[in-house]
Amino acid sequence: MINTAAPTQGLTWGWGLLGVLTLACQTTLLLAVAPLLSGWIDRLAGRLTGEHRPWPMARWHEIRHQFRRPPLLEPADRAGGFVTRAAFLLAALGAVMVPVFSLCPAGFPAPGLLLVCGMLVLASLLLWVPLVLQPRTVVVPAYMAIVADVFLLPALVPVLVMVGGQDFSEFLVHIRTFSPLQQGAPFVLMGVALFGVAAWRGQQAGQALPCPLSGPDRGLWLWARDCIQLCWVTLAGDVAWPGALALPGDVGVESWLTACLLAIAAWGLKLGVAALLLATTQLVVLPLPRRGRVRLAAVFLLGLLAWQVAYPVLAPIPPTQDKTAQAESQPALYGAEDGATP
Repeated sequence: MINTAAPTQGLTWGWGLLGVLTLACQTTLLLAVAPLLSGWIDRLAGRLTGEHRPWPMARWHEIRHQFRRPPLLEPADRAGGFVTRAAFLLAALGAVMVPVFSLCPAGFPAPGLLLVCGMLVLASLLLWVPLVLQPRTVVVPAYMAIVADVFLLPALVPVLVMVGGQDFSEFLVHIRTFSPLQQGAPFVLMGVALFGVAAWRGQQAGQALPCPLSGPDRGLWLWARDCIQLCWVTLAGDVAWPGALALPGDVGVESWLTACLLAIAAWGLKLGVAALLLATTQLVVLPLPRRGRVRLAAVFLLGLLAWQVAYPVLAPIPPTQDKTAQAESQPALYGAEDGATP
């Protein structure tokens, strides 16, 4: 594996406080931009198909409108609302763990990639539960979507093996110096594999599984779905281009703040490219079972290819040993030390 020795100094009180504030800013920014990204994807998909779609802010207006409406009090809706709140909480925790424009300072506790992916997959699974509880024709497609999400973590095994047991932020620190065209090329493939998780989700050719909830529960359902999508896109961008992330600890506060502003601009550029690609995938008309198989196969094959290409970078280099010293250290099996035969 990559050498995990921290390149920066230990955590101080100042950088620890800045780390907490940075996490709060990154989480707030991600939660606020998530509905806008979904709106941009829908807008771009409408432009590609020649249809009139609402502006990106319409997504936020819809969520705000749902929070002002009174909810229904049916038993299935109550259970679906409880599960939706749990899914939104997990999506928000996932947003806390995903780096947006800055990495954690050295010594700051950071989660592993397995925890982040597991949190997002579990939140996605919970969002399908309200659709399963409804006695409608949407139940069968919801079950298919659940099965497709269940196999996401097994499909991500090659990507998770590349990170290993180290913190995800620490992993990004050590690959951020690699050139995307040379040593960093396998990690670009790794980011594309993570991006494949967000592809072929949600709407496709203007169709989507309808949410049966109403009122604030529906607003939380839409918001959590957008947050999960943005978390996957941000994870993919972090791995494919980690050099844009600000690294605290080894520079002054002013230089770090400047790097954060540049990282926010780079994050916006990544989201623009991701929105165009996701809008293009909506034009590919595939039935739900085939869509799930294509996504799982693409994620697994891309991750496996990235793992194989990155193996020389990830594998530890064994220390070389002098052949003469190695021969001298071996016991004499066919004769004595003075060369006499038995």
